[in-house]
Amino acid sequence: MNVPTSASAGPKPGDTSCATTGSVDFGVDLAGDGWKFTTGDDPAWSDPAFTDGAWRDWTVPDNWGAHTDLASYDGFAWYRKTFTLPERPAGVTDSAVVAALGKIDDADQAFLNGSEIGRTGGFPPSFDSTWEVPREYYPADGLLRWGGTNVLAVRVYDGTGGGGFYQGPVGLFSKARLRALAGTTGTAATRTQLAHACAVLNRQHRAVAAGDVRGYAATLAPGFFHQGDTADRRLTELKALLKTGKVTLTDTQAEVFVDNRGRLVVDTIRTWTGLPPTRELLYIDPRKQLELGDRSRFFRDDYASAAMGRRAQFNVYLPKDYTRTGAKRFPVVYMLNGFNGSNIEWEARKIDTVLDTLGVEAIVVFPDGGSGWYVDTSAGNYRTMIVGEIVPLVDRVYRTIPDRDHRGISGVSMGGQGAFTLGLKNPDVFSSIASHMGALSLPPLVGTPAEQAANAGLRPLTLVAGMTAADLNRHRFYFDGGDSDEYRFGAAAQQMSTALAAKGVRHDYQLGPGRHDDAYWMPKLERSFALHVEQFRR
Repeated sequence: MNVPTSASAGPKPGDTSCATTGSVDFGVDLAGDGWKFTTGDDPAWSDPAFTDGAWRDWTVPDNWGAHTDLASYDGFAWYRKTFTLPERPAGVTDSAVVAALGKIDDADQAFLNGSEIGRTGGFPPSFDSTWEVPREYYPADGLLRWGGTNVLAVRVYDGTGGGGFYQGPVGLFSKARLRALAGTTGTAATRTQLAHACAVLNRQHRAVAAGDVRGYAATLAPGFFHQGDTADRRLTELKALLKTGKVTLTDTQAEVFVDNRGRLVVDTIRTWTGLPPTRELLYIDPRKQLELGDRSRFFRDDYASAAMGRRAQFNVYLPKDYTRTGAKRFPVVYMLNGFNGSNIEWEARKIDTVLDTLGVEAIVVFPDGGSGWYVDTSAGNYRTMIVGEIVPLVDRVYRTIPDRDHRGISGVSMGGQGAFTLGLKNPDVFSSIASHMGALSLPPLVGTPAEQAANAGLRPLTLVAGMTAADLNRHRFYFDGGDSDEYRFGAAAQQMSTALAAKGVRHDYQLGPGRHDDAYWMPKLERSFALHVEQFRR
């Protein structure tokens, strides 16, 4: 989308200093050849003066698994790219340029001209895989060398599986170019429209700074719904923040354009005191000058988790009817990620489109299970986070049918193991259990040796062996596995079917051709959700 920085002609409006009418469509694509690569780790490699001529010539995006010597490599590696920026284009400011590095497996730290511009994930000894998170970093003013030579150096750590820059875009882009790459289109806001958007933002900033909850509420349109927040929930969160002290709300690098529905859209980096900055698209009614919310049906939610000692994320999918009515309530399915994953991996799978295609009439919640095996250990209290915090929170803030008969749990791989353990150990919370290529033969492989020993009984096959048919029949079961599963989880599914059949417990099970990958299990979502729906209808 090409959005000019100059305002369109029109009546002189009010204050427009909070934002621009959009950035120039600008980008320097750094994907492709011309990169240098080496394994190992040395802080000196971030220095633009370092000579990397002995490193391997490389292409980005890449896949370590495609290189014989890297296929089984887990550890540090560095990438460097030397490139020339053009002379600064008219209308382009440093603060409006985003360094987009796509998705990196597993963690990274990026340097531009020797200065760190951002990092995602965790390096050993606090390894944290964030392979599914798109990287967007914001270089400081003055860091870009327009008309000169620049060096981008990226330190990467892969902890398991493949590695590398596995998905773009990779480069330096204006927000307008990033919106275009994402398929978000629009036209430039007029000066009057820009003033209308700024009026809303400024009213919000002033109200929050003054602790004026009613004043902030007056900026939200009737039916406001944004990333899971209704007006009531947003105001409740604001009141909670105000109890901790003075609160400020800021918007930086804000750009305004008009979408194809005539709404004003503010592309901004929004920061509430005490919360991390987030890039958001805010939607504003151009006539009533009220924030509408994005009315999204698939988004990330978060809250302050006592169990985890930090803010915890989860993704939420809402069925099509959810935003069409304010009265109807819905059943809920909790979907658990596999090892080395998180709630964000479902975005890469475009799971919302998949669920829409299946016609799923349930709220689906995707907790951030990390690699915690859905138990409480020194690595994190994942069981308590989900059962004790997220389930009650979802019932409180979304229109659920808050009982076990309308609550199911599904999972993939490690998540399939977790679906069985959380479901069977919490029969008053979950009524239906589904596992896709689940680790049903394994106990939780997380925590200290003592913690692993204490949790050894949480092996799904062991749990089932020790339960009565009556207890097992409180649930409905679906599970599957591939006959070529690298971890032999297909064989584990066969064992589970045999164990349940021996006790006369009905279940839906399938073993078919396939490996331990998305190509095997994703086509079977229709069958697992059919089981949940059947239980909900009962």
